[in-house]
Amino acid sequence: MSNPVAQRTQNSANFADVVVFVVCFALFIFSIYLFGAAFSSPAGTEFWVFWAGLIVASIAFMLPMIYHAIVDRRS
Repeated sequence: MSNPVAQRTQNSANFADVVVFVVCFALFIFSIYLFGAAFSSPAGTEFWVFWAGLIVASIAFMLPMIYHAIVDRRS
C-alpha cells in the first residue's frame, strides 16, 4: 500500500483572517469603482483616478500576502 506523502491539516479561519478578507474585498470593490469613475471624472483627472484604482487594487492583493507572511502558522 502507498502512504500519502503529505496529509492536509484541517485549518479554520480566525477573526483576523476574516477581517483581512473583508478589508481586502472592500478595497478591491472600491478599486473597481475608481476604474469606472475615471471615465466620468473632470477633465485632466482621469489619469490620476484610474491610477488610484490600480494602486488600490494592488494594495488589495498585497495585504493578504503580507498578512500571511507575517502570521505563518506552519512554523
